[in-house]
Amino acid sequence: MQLKLAENIKRYRKEMGLTQDGLAEALGVTIGAVSKWENGNNVPDITTLMELANLYNISMDELLSYDKSSKNIDKMVETIENLCDEHKFEEAVLEANSALTRYSHTFKVLLACAKLYYYKSYADMNDKDCDTAIDLMNRCLEYFSQNTDPEVKEFTIRLYIAELYMKKDPDKALAELKNINYNGCNDAIIGQLLLDMHNREECLEYSSMALLRNFGVQYQLMTNMSLAVASSGKAKDLRMAVDLLDASIVILDAYAVPDSIGYTHKLKTISLIIRAWWFACLKEYDAMEESVRDSYNLAVTYDKTPHKSSELSTSIRFYLCKHKSSVYDSLDATAVSGIEALFSQKIDGSNKINHKHLGKVIECWNRMKK
Repeated sequence: MQLKLAENIKRYRKEMGLTQDGLAEALGVTIGAVSKWENGNNVPDITTLMELANLYNISMDELLSYDKSSKNIDKMVETIENLCDEHKFEEAVLEANSALTRYSHTFKVLLACAKLYYYKSYADMNDKDCDTAIDLMNRCLEYFSQNTDPEVKEFTIRLYIAELYMKKDPDKALAELKNINYNGCNDAIIGQLLLDMHNREECLEYSSMALLRNFGVQYQLMTNMSLAVASSGKAKDLRMAVDLLDASIVILDAYAVPDSIGYTHKLKTISLIIRAWWFACLKEYDAMEESVRDSYNLAVTYDKTPHKSSELSTSIRFYLCKHKSSVYDSLDATAVSGIEALFSQKIDGSNKINHKHLGKVIECWNRMKK
């Protein structure tokens, strides 16, 4: 069995914030001895190994890190996760207790046990499980430097902690969520918590910002998906690309302020013109012409309407936030020139779509202008 003792002596020393000099002083040995241990040139005697394990507050198994021990850890974690998935929480707790007894300072074990109590606290509505989950999640943060899974982020663990506090200490949960609200990523859940706390005004502020952000993301996703699907050039994919834009247009209409022309209408002109392109690819020229006409007429109406072109918040029907929000796109300020800028960009660089079809859309657009 291969030992990783040298690596572990160094790693746990650094986790404790000790220098080689500090570790040497704590154990009553020379700095040279510590250096040789960490370089793998020498091995501490059994008494010193026990002192090291005690100093690091870990088991001898963890310090020696036998391959067999690593396999045991992986097996324990897998068992806990499987039992948790099957909602066999009592059996999972027994496995977790056994794992924590042996590997109480191993990140992988701590995370599996923390998630077990997280899910169990929701299933059983048990405050004690909630407290245990919070404690284990905080210990995960202490040992996060051991994490080797790129899918596991410190942010995720902090979000777990915040969600757990929502059940027992809403004020603390709110503070935690705001502290990790990077680029508004927690706006929706903060809005939910504020609703539960009967804070109507602030709930609407955060919920509105989340709504606005999700609106923009959804529009971008549906447009990009339409372009990607259509890039195959196959008729069935072009039909789906049209359906995606039709769905996007329905959403734009739903979000638009009634009896008002705003930025959502500029976005709609883009969806309509791309939709016309797909009809041209399908050689459905009547549908193409209708879509171009709708886009052009709406673009002209938009350009004639006085508005702040960069302000998106006043264009969204359900935006109930006091703070204004602006948007900037890569196209021109007016809708008509924006569409023509889109033509010059060729919209999509795929070689699988014959751009002569786009030429038909451009010809149709130019006829509308006369």
